[in-house]
Amino acid sequence: MAVLYFAILAISASWLVEGNVKRELTSLKWSNCNPNRNSPITIQNVAVTPMPVEVPGNIHLTVDAKLNRSISHTSLKLSIKRKALFLDIPIPCLFHVGSCTYDDLCNTVDQMMTEDWAGIMGNIGKQIRTMLSTQQVPDHCPVGPMEVHLNSYTLTLPPVPKILTFFAAGDYHAIATATELTTGEEVVCLDLTLSIKENKTCSGISCIFG
Repeated sequence: MAVLYFAILAISASWLVEGNVKRELTSLKWSNCNPNRNSPITIQNVAVTPMPVEVPGNIHLTVDAKLNRSISHTSLKLSIKRKALFLDIPIPCLFHVGSCTYDDLCNTVDQMMTEDWAGIMGNIGKQIRTMLSTQQVPDHCPVGPMEVHLNSYTLTLPPVPKILTFFAAGDYHAIATATELTTGEEVVCLDLTLSIKENKTCSGISCIFG
């Protein structure tokens, strides 16, 4: 289940504080793009509020999903584009944030915490680890059959670091694809569209405690 949580948070870290939102969505748009009808992971519901996502600030994540069999080491590929007037602008992979490939999700959260990508992902990694523990998702592989029912779980997005300020607030389209390394089977494909904007009223301690 870390596949879904990490995908949404990685996309939310690809914000900009310059520029204007062209079209603000009022809800997360998502669909299952996995052609594998026998996928071991079934995702029934995904919701993120508020929408647009405000950065810095809190988001509330709802997920209903089922893992039908044990899965082992899994890679995650993110392809993220920001919607513009005439074309979509690809977001690069910088400091492990953006359109990146994460080779093994069994180790990704630990890497986030120890390496603190872009100076912000260490704290986000800790939040993901805590969130997974509330669902009894183990912090090691393989992960056995289980159900996840996450209801408006609160996660805090920090202020944007200077090294990422060339990203822009706006509408984003992303494809998140997870592949089980031992079998080569595609286990998750999510098509996501969301809006991100700068929270200009948030500063200092209020950004952390809301």
